[in-house]
Amino acid sequence: MGFLEDRQSFLRYCQIERRLSPHTKRSYEQTLDQYAAYCQSTHQDPYDAQTARRYLYVLYEKQLAASTVSQKVSCFKQFGKFMAREQGGEPLFHDLTSPKKKQSLPTFAVPTEVEQLLEAASRQDDPFLQARDVAIIEVLYGTGIRVAELCGMNLSSFDEVLSFVHVMGKGKKERYVPIGQYAVQALQRYIELRKGVGLPTETALFLSQKGNRMTTDQIRYVMKRLRKDSGVHKPLTPHSLRHSFATDLLERGADLRAVQELLGHESLSTTGRYTHVSTERLRSIYQATHPRK
Repeated sequence: MGFLEDRQSFLRYCQIERRLSPHTKRSYEQTLDQYAAYCQSTHQDPYDAQTARRYLYVLYEKQLAASTVSQKVSCFKQFGKFMAREQGGEPLFHDLTSPKKKQSLPTFAVPTEVEQLLEAASRQDDPFLQARDVAIIEVLYGTGIRVAELCGMNLSSFDEVLSFVHVMGKGKKERYVPIGQYAVQALQRYIELRKGVGLPTETALFLSQKGNRMTTDQIRYVMKRLRKDSGVHKPLTPHSLRHSFATDLLERGADLRAVQELLGHESLSTTGRYTHVSTERLRSIYQATHPRK
């Protein structure tokens, strides 16, 4: 088998056995395709770790973000482990190193900015889009779920009686997340209008104007459009609302482990990033108000 065949087997393994998210699988596929093209154009062995190092060096010269290069290194290592599992021997690319990432605070929206997004959504002429986009913002901000989790939700995911949503997270891990009255009311309004859109057999909760399940790119576009219409200049994304959800809970005294469960984080250290956001906001308040700052 050649590299392209091994690549295809690896991607099937990622999807079927590891149950990686479509976003991660797409990222791995893109990385291996670009690497294969590089090896073909330079007549180098794609299984050679030195070739991978030269390829990464090319990416450094192009000044790609450290996070992007790190994702590609992770892909190479996972591919190497897969090949060792299939064929035996030492895992390929095991000694590749990732660049050091700059520690930056997550971008988040303050409550007034969330209100601006909701007002922009409510000003739309189309009643369906108005109700849908309000519900999208309310659910993202009210639950802290990932954009891929939002797209994966079905009508049956919303428990109106108990005010919970059923979420399928990374690695097909399920969790139930409570939602507040604003999100519940927004969903109720949207679902009523949703009845006239799409096929009766469509199970997806959030639909495009064509009646199909919305994609992550479509949700990001909605967020970008609402940000522009609202006059919010901060580069907010759907993930920013996840940050906002966690930050606001922690600033109001929520237990870190409870927030971890709500977000679906495996590691508490991942959730701990949001405590830095709160600390930074406390610092700014101190510097703005204390007489001996």
